[in-house]
Amino acid sequence: EFRRVLFRSLKGLFGAISLLSAILIPIILFKDGIWLGEISIAILINSLLLIFGVGFAEELIFRGWLLEELKNQFGLKKALIIQSSIFSIVHIGFNLPLWQMVSILCGLFLLVIFLAFVRLRNDNSLWGCIGLHGGLVGGWFLVNNGLFKLSKDVPIWLKGPGNINSNPLGGFWGISLLFFLCVLYFFILKKNEKFN
Repeated sequence: EFRRVLFRSLKGLFGAISLLSAILIPIILFKDGIWLGEISIAILINSLLLIFGVGFAEELIFRGWLLEELKNQFGLKKALIIQSSIFSIVHIGFNLPLWQMVSILCGLFLLVIFLAFVRLRNDNSLWGCIGLHGGLVGGWFLVNNGLFKLSKDVPIWLKGPGNINSNPLGGFWGISLLFFLCVLYFFILKKNEKFN
């Protein structure tokens, strides 16, 4: 059982690294980002706390408890929509222009659908979601705090809305990647009869 937990967690973490790489590669190709590789112990510890703390806590609350409660009340499909909406609204920055808020809402909404699909694919285990969610949060923190130096000229469609704390999953490119992953997982789950 421990090996399965470890495997799913690492698979989720690898998924996060892959998704962040798919966002960073175009940034580097457009010469809007350069590798620094300067990470202090404090930054590394903070990143690990984000990976394990945020990933674990939010997945336990949103995909563990809330999704199950909503599923019991409304069924899986409605539960996915309601839970994704709640998560997105809770995480939105209301200090942004309207179109940027809508963009981030779309990205977060798709992320939550994808996380729920990952859970379904893993036979309702949360460990893959914890690795994926934590990896995205902690990984982007590392990117912005020593791994890379991103230019102020990075297009918003690529780095996502927000100034200092941009959210790449709220940009057009991040939304496109998440949409593709959601469609892919939807068909995989339908084929394996895990989403009815």
